[in-house]
Amino acid sequence: MGLLKVLETFMAGFIFICIINTSLYLHQPALEWCVAVYSICFILAALAILLNLGKWQCRLPSLYPIFQLVLSLLSVLLYVSALVLWPLYQFNEQFGRQPHRSRDVSCQHRLTNYVCVWDQRLAVAILTAINLLIYVADLVYWAHHVSVGTEDQPGDS
Repeated sequence: MGLLKVLETFMAGFIFICIINTSLYLHQPALEWCVAVYSICFILAALAILLNLGKWQCRLPSLYPIFQLVLSLLSVLLYVSALVLWPLYQFNEQFGRQPHRSRDVSCQHRLTNYVCVWDQRLAVAILTAINLLIYVADLVYWAHHVSVGTEDQPGDS
């Protein structure tokens, strides 16, 4: 379903805007993994969009839905890891982070025109959850498409 892929890449764009501040994740392997997840899934979704525009579903009608299903499953698994790791490493005091906005020094200047670091961390966590839901919807769509598609094909029974 092309619309979900476009929405996935759109949400990833918002995540990239929020993580432009590299101090959010540098020198933390778990957080660097999350950035890698966002990048890998963005590239895979963009590839799926390009294949859709190239009408590959018409050229390989039996393989294309399976390819999309595998792509969606991989993306869901990767995003689940990011959904667990990002909040854990961003809001846990054991990792030197502030669990409460009021404790973050960058958020104490109320008259500034920029988004404080804690808000950026929270935005990425929320956008990760939203994008995971979109990827799950995409996975359900392709799982249904593959299961219905296989019922329509003649079998050996």
